[in-house]
Amino acid sequence: MPTDLSRVIVTTGTTAHTASVHHRDYPEIRAEGETAVVAASHLVNQLTRALDSALTKWRRETIEQAIADVKAFVESGS
Repeated sequence: MPTDLSRVIVTTGTTAHTASVHHRDYPEIRAEGETAVVAASHLVNQLTRALDSALTKWRRETIEQAIADVKAFVESGS
């Protein structure tokens, strides 16, 4: 499945000087950072940790796709 940058959602963080990022399929997993790219880098780590609790092949694949989407977002420098 190709990566989809539109699945990465960026909003204002807890302060006006931070960004909050989450993947559309996993809104409960969020990360914050000074910029959207920094926050997305942190989100990759959060999603990678979520792989530990993925009990089915389907769940693991959907998390891996979310990680690929967020990594593509980081690489694009959006």
